Amino acid sequence: MKKYAFDIPFIGFDYGKDFGWDFDVLFGQYGNPIIGIRIKNAVNQYSADPDNYLNFHTVLNQVVSIIGEGRIVQKLDIFSKKKYSAEQSNQFLQQKYSEHFDGRLFKTIETVLYLTDIVDDKLKKKMKHYHFSDKSYKELRDKCQKIVMLLKQNDCEPQFLFEKDFEYYISGILSMQLSDVPSFDNIKSTSEYLQIGNRFVKNVSFVDVENIDLPSEIEPYSVLGGNGAASETAVDNFTFINELEDYETIIYNQVITIPHQAQQQRELDKKKKKHEGAANNSPSNAIIAEEIQTLLHNIAVDGQLVVNAHFSLLFSATTLEAMENIQSMIENKLFTKGIIVSRNAYNQLELFRSAIPGNATELREYDLFMTTSEAALCFFFKESYPVNEESNFYLRFTDRQGVPLKVDPADLPMKIGRINNRNKFVLGPSGSGKSFLMNNIIEQYLTYNYDVVIVDTGDSYLGTCKYKGGRYIQYTEEKPITMNPFLMDKKEFNIEKIEFLTNLIFLIWQGPDASMSSAQKSILDNVLMSYYHQYFNSGTPWYHDKSSEELILYLNKYNIHEEDIYAEHENEVKGQRTYYDVLEIAFNASSEEIKEAGRKLLKFYHPDKNINNPDYDSGLFYTIYEAYDTLNDEVRRRIYNETQLILVKSNEIINHSKTDEHWSESFRKAIIKKIRELEKKLEAKELSFNGFYDYCDRFLPLYLNNKKYSITEREFNLRTFLFVLKDFYKGGRYGTTLNESADNTLFDESFIVFEIDNVKDNPKLFPIVTLIIMDTFIQKMRLRKDRRKALIIEEAWKAIASKLMGGYILYLYKTVRKFWGEAVVVTQELDDIIGNAVVKDSIINNSDTFILLDQTKFKDNFDRISALLSLNKVEQNKIFTINNLNNKSGRSRFKEFYLKRGSKGEVYGNEVSIEQYLTYTTEKPEKSAVEYYVQKYGNYDEALSRIVSDLKEFGESLENLVSLVNLYQNPLDSKLDSFYKMMKSENKGKNVFKIITQDLEDRQISFSELINKKYHHEEA
Repeated sequence: MKKYAFDIPFIGFDYGKDFGWDFDVLFGQYGNPIIGIRIKNAVNQYSADPDNYLNFHTVLNQVVSIIGEGRIVQKLDIFSKKKYSAEQSNQFLQQKYSEHFDGRLFKTIETVLYLTDIVDDKLKKKMKHYHFSDKSYKELRDKCQKIVMLLKQNDCEPQFLFEKDFEYYISGILSMQLSDVPSFDNIKSTSEYLQIGNRFVKNVSFVDVENIDLPSEIEPYSVLGGNGAASETAVDNFTFINELEDYETIIYNQVITIPHQAQQQRELDKKKKKHEGAANNSPSNAIIAEEIQTLLHNIAVDGQLVVNAHFSLLFSATTLEAMENIQSMIENKLFTKGIIVSRNAYNQLELFRSAIPGNATELREYDLFMTTSEAALCFFFKESYPVNEESNFYLRFTDRQGVPLKVDPADLPMKIGRINNRNKFVLGPSGSGKSFLMNNIIEQYLTYNYDVVIVDTGDSYLGTCKYKGGRYIQYTEEKPITMNPFLMDKKEFNIEKIEFLTNLIFLIWQGPDASMSSAQKSILDNVLMSYYHQYFNSGTPWYHDKSSEELILYLNKYNIHEEDIYAEHENEVKGQRTYYDVLEIAFNASSEEIKEAGRKLLKFYHPDKNINNPDYDSGLFYTIYEAYDTLNDEVRRRIYNETQLILVKSNEIINHSKTDEHWSESFRKAIIKKIRELEKKLEAKELSFNGFYDYCDRFLPLYLNNKKYSITEREFNLRTFLFVLKDFYKGGRYGTTLNESADNTLFDESFIVFEIDNVKDNPKLFPIVTLIIMDTFIQKMRLRKDRRKALIIEEAWKAIASKLMGGYILYLYKTVRKFWGEAVVVTQELDDIIGNAVVKDSIINNSDTFILLDQTKFKDNFDRISALLSLNKVEQNKIFTINNLNNKSGRSRFKEFYLKRGSKGEVYGNEVSIEQYLTYTTEKPEKSAVEYYVQKYGNYDEALSRIVSDLKEFGESLENLVSLVNLYQNPLDSKLDSFYKMMKSENKGKNVFKIITQDLEDRQISFSELINKKYHHEEA
């Protein structure tokens, strides 16, 4: 074969640093300047939103409009494969996660725009020098700056190319392998393909030079099609490129050349008239003339540009057979789009050269077809693969390909305004992998400075809790979970805490399904406020900064009113009444008047006359007698008058100065004296349910029997209230539940699981225990200010999802975000979210993040769910792609889920290492087997490493290994392995475990004894 040197179609660079530009300019072989911009296609794969495709289509159309006549827009989408490289971690499970994916192939897309000038074919043939113009050159640079600004505004992340970038992409195409250190080889050109070293390279052009078979209409995107729930999902017109396998590199070469429009339209008009003239001879001419007329009409009405376009797929494979298979698949997929590719594309080398970055000028007229810019841009590829989110806080899940992706569930979305809180709502039917996913999330949370509190029913988090060394607390009758929600510091005493305790007391009194009346709430609020006030303030001068009016209002609650204080104070100021007052005579009365009044009163108040009078005060009779005896004696009367006169004058002064400062001060002292007497009577001795109950017994009779606003039994029945609450009082059935503080070290624990399965069927305790656990979280939330916090409530949330608790849940959901925290509710029942007002009003409305697992089970009712969760059709389409893609090859077992942050969501995979699986598993046999390894090897990391190592050596399924270990009650050893293989050999095709189990029952011996007997039998 003839050998030729491969001419590089470029002559040099203008370096931006020499001119103050932020890019370098490459010059083509004809002297045409080429400016390159690396971009990210604006539509994420499987975003499913038609608007995303339309918006990016509009952006690309603006790029074409800006660059204008006489220019070429070349877009290269380069698909290649890379190997995932494990990230190093000092966390054992996270390291194992990375190692699980180490070396796994994944696909990447790199997209570059090249903008240059059209070079006329005649100039190319004659190799005449390009007509360089400084004005045109500057105009190109300025327009490229505008294009970059436009792309930035539309999240395309544009970056100008410099010399090293040009060389990277040029060498990548020439070697058909993107690499920082390219390896070039000879190119062998045939009429059907190229061979570059050991690679077979093919270029499939969308245009047949002899017959252009393209669809008459095309949209900027397609729909997935089929009959599934996600059949209306929007995808790229050429999304099939993502599905291709067995290739090394694919380059989708998209070229639009923009000729001078006036000249182009004149030629079209001329061509139309020509075909109209020949229409009588051939109907096809009439059709062509009509099509040209339509094109000219669109140009005039919509302002579209007439362009010449080229589209081709260049790909490489390691074998000729693989190349032919890929070619066949591409041609079949394009055929379904109405595109019949060129079977006569013998110009493989020409097509290859035209795909070299910036070298679209080499395309010949026969490789281009005329259309409008709008139509041509429908052929442009618009998708990109998701990339890691730039954040210091992230979780790792897999993308749809099956490689780890860093996803920030909170900080970045809050920073950019995508969400306003970190709260989450998780919905998935039984078996969809909710608990497994939550275990993965929690394990990753705990690699940060997180406090995690879980309320669970069913041991779902036992493995992760044990692995992380957390506290696993179960409620039993013998050792109940005890709390003292009444115990707090003065700084913790606030309206929210009172709200919580009010709900707790009402919950005990009336149960979770009752509705609290306004009167009941007011009474409980007031008794709690009074209880804590007496405890924190009794004996302190708290009243010093209160006005007398405020203090009187305070005493009103205790059935002590202003007039009572006033009357008592007035008597104290006046002292005892004078003897003249007692006898009801004037100060200057005569002796006869004294005798008459005295005898009359003594007779009336004589004890013998009042034997049957229950209100009789015998003391008054003796006071009257003393007054009469003193005043009836002239000497004693004179002495009494001399001493009493001073008091009379004093009283007159006081009686005439009640508004004076002296009176106000003396009256205030009377108020304070009353407060002190009250504090002594209502002493709050301790903060506990017992202390609260004792206080209620003293306070409520005063409060409820207020002489001005008396409360009836129908409004608040004190007798039943105290009777029902007595169950939680000392000596009662649940006397310890609310009186004994939990272990104080819980406050410092970063991971706590409250497993309340044993109490979930107790209608009285279940909601109370759940509620006080949540209050424990509130205290951590408020006081552990330097840490993130998460409260995760599994199915236990149903116990508190009553009307009564709605306010408390709403408070929790609204408040937790202020303390660097989140509340997460996990459920599996459809009716839980559709039929419960508390969930809707409190949980869902205050959760900006939803996690939905496989919703196939709910598809017939999904309209109701989507309405409640504000899921538009686009988001629904994404959800119904969960576990429905053909993306399982080469991966271990995984399940996908939908993560909605704010108004839109994405689908990720929950695929983990075998070590993580054994940690998270909710299967009891697997948990048990892991525990035997932990007992043997002392710690989880070593145990997990051993069990994985044994599984590899064992050579069979995990299920079989687990069954053996649980029977043996010890890790796998050589004796057990030999025994199992012997049993398999003796019982080929039979269920070995069933035989072993039956043998154990028949012999009534342990598994270890059975193994020993078999060994001895073999030796004998």
